[in-house]
Amino acid sequence: MGSPDVMMIRADVSKVEDCKRFVDEAMKHFGQLDHLVNNAGIPCVCLLEEAPNISDLNSVVDINFWGSVYGTYFAVPHLRKTQGKIIVISSAAGRFLCPRASIYGASKAALISLYDSLRIEFGSDIGITIVTPGLVKSEMTTGELRSKAKVESLPVESTEDCAKAVVDSACRGDRYLVEPSWVGIVFLFKLLCPEVLEWCLHGLLFSSAARNLKKAA
Repeated sequence: MGSPDVMMIRADVSKVEDCKRFVDEAMKHFGQLDHLVNNAGIPCVCLLEEAPNISDLNSVVDINFWGSVYGTYFAVPHLRKTQGKIIVISSAAGRFLCPRASIYGASKAALISLYDSLRIEFGSDIGITIVTPGLVKSEMTTGELRSKAKVESLPVESTEDCAKAVVDSACRGDRYLVEPSWVGIVFLFKLLCPEVLEWCLHGLLFSSAARNLKKAA
């Protein structure tokens, strides 16, 4: 990219050998590792029973969850030496109810549980910031995917604003970042009124499906 401080490494994070390679190449180029950002992810929007092939859902967990595990495993020895930081890009879906995105949400919830536990294992040697963003402008929040997930009415944050919030949070050493902040209100609603929230989401999901059937007819 024209800068000696930037490397581009092509890798598939669902493959153990690729994750080892990009950590090794980064160490060879820079001589040390200060940060690891686990942000690889793919969407999965469908009702579980509508999945064409249940085995196809493995890729969601392989990339969203295991991709972070593999990279972390190989980076940890180097991060301990520098007292570095791990930034984990989970999702609001990992803390919220996600009909039509249950496997995606589960993969992101697994990240939160994993890194909460690793924070104890690593102690003060390695800092961990877990980010749970809402909808952020990307190829994963295009009109088609948002429509399938029934979240067309929710606001989408710009990539730049979200990235700045993540960098600032990591620099402060925050344990958690909810971005944008209003998403935290939804988490609180789930905690205090789970039955009401389930009822509302069920109604939203299946009333939308009924309207679509009427239009098709």
